[in-house]
Amino acid sequence: MKSGYHGWKRTAAKWPNKIYWRIDVYPFVAVNLALLIIFMIVPGVTPRQSSGPELPRSRYASAMLRAVREDAQIVSVRRDGRIFYGNTVIAVDELPDRIRESIKNGADRKVYVRADARARYGDIQRVLDEISKTGIRDVCFFAERVSL
Repeated sequence: MKSGYHGWKRTAAKWPNKIYWRIDVYPFVAVNLALLIIFMIVPGVTPRQSSGPELPRSRYASAMLRAVREDAQIVSVRRDGRIFYGNTVIAVDELPDRIRESIKNGADRKVYVRADARARYGDIQRVLDEISKTGIRDVCFFAERVSL
């Protein structure tokens, strides 16, 4: 009686000569998932380095869509007392002339103040006094919205 192949009689020479090439997908997916998680979490944890002032925080800050216009009059007050009109450093005494000039060129009669949260109150008060000399009463302050 001839018995069938049981597996233990076959030698290495009788095994079929096949090369199994298959990419194991699970390690590939695991590494990609780990990289995805790292690149999603790390930017949220690291502090952002901005060149502008650190804005005061408020839960009730609203979006000011007209502030992103090219002709918006933005005055920045840094914590060291420097004052910027747009992107240029100016003296406080020059501020009314710059504002009047931009109003003549068609800008809104609204001034946006981007004051640093650590700026001295006296510096901000001087800027507001110079803005009031131009006759503009519509002044908006930038603030960063804090979520609950």
